[in-house]
Amino acid sequence: MSQGVTTLARKPPNKKLQSIDIADIDIALQMLNKYLDTPDVEPLIAALETLKTEPQNEAYQEQITKVFDELGSLQGAALTYAPYLNIFVSDDPFGD
Repeated sequence: MSQGVTTLARKPPNKKLQSIDIADIDIALQMLNKYLDTPDVEPLIAALETLKTEPQNEAYQEQITKVFDELGSLQGAALTYAPYLNIFVSDDPFGD
């Protein structure tokens, strides 16, 4: 009698997120702090600060995407002042 082997499907790595640069994160943080001084972006700033400590950490990268998605109407402003955040924007804007 053979035992079944369960394999977890891993999503392929997002190539855009493979080469995150700390200098680019720093610039994004400076711009967000300077031009979007609102409590609504504090979770994004905190997530970026965390990502800066370990830029290739997939969990930290996913957290940025989640927090960015939750910005709602501030997404456009965040992208205006920190265009580097574009690498975290979902490839599927409708969530399909």
